[in-house]
Amino acid sequence: MRFDAKLGEFLLPYEAVRASADPDATLMGLLQTTYEAAVETGGWNRAALDCEFGVPRVPRKIHGPG
Repeated sequence: MRFDAKLGEFLLPYEAVRASADPDATLMGLLQTTYEAAVETGGWNRAALDCEFGVPRVPRKIHGPG
């Protein structure tokens, strides 16, 4: 991952993910830290947003109100 001053954001090049020993974990690590930074910076209600990781290609059950 690197910071691009022109864009003002961090970038994770595709090749870095592809060449990683564990591409899924590499990408998920970036996504998780980005989410955590947004939650903290935005003051979001994390308890209302967080959920367990699912099983790939298996939709999670959605629980309605009440």
